[in-house]
Amino acid sequence: MPGAIPDDVRFMRRALELAQRGAGRVWPNPKVGCVLVQDGEIAGEGWHQEYGGPHAEVHALAAAGARARGATAYVTLEPCNHHGKTGPCTEALLAAGVARVVCATRDPNAAAAGGLERLAADGVRVESGVCEADARVQNAPFLHVARGGPLPFVTLKLAVSIDGAIAGPSRKRAWLTGPESQAAVHALRAEADAVAVGL
Repeated sequence: MPGAIPDDVRFMRRALELAQRGAGRVWPNPKVGCVLVQDGEIAGEGWHQEYGGPHAEVHALAAAGARARGATAYVTLEPCNHHGKTGPCTEALLAAGVARVVCATRDPNAAAAGGLERLAADGVRVESGVCEADARVQNAPFLHVARGGPLPFVTLKLAVSIDGAIAGPSRKRAWLTGPESQAAVHALRAEADAVAVGL
């Protein structure tokens, strides 16, 4: 992470937490979080909340107001640089006077990519790669599709006992997992386009 300052990881982790709030609501767009930091303090936060709605950067800029000028923006995915359902986030960041943009990972979508180059051309300091592995896991299905993956992105969920069984000793229908596992499974299902069930 060349050029990273000690707090880069901390603020990017916060942006990743915010991005997760969009899970199940933004597909086929990616989950994205943004944190604006001014003088070491969070000035504004945002995340992509719903498909077709404002992106994370726009929400964070609105929350920060005038404190966005000269701030550092931590964004989990490279700011978009195209007109789609919304305007380019690069233009919003430039208009707000953000001085530095740190992104976790680049956007492989050819239509939206080029955001860091656009910002750098206007004098904004840009960096990428902070918490990149975490960001890639968080948006693995989006990144797979954006890179033109030939097959669907598949998630396998198994509930098995420690000895590999799919039912208890009585062989009667019963839960093998607890509330935490069930909540995690529902979160996975909320982000799936299709669910296949089998025994």
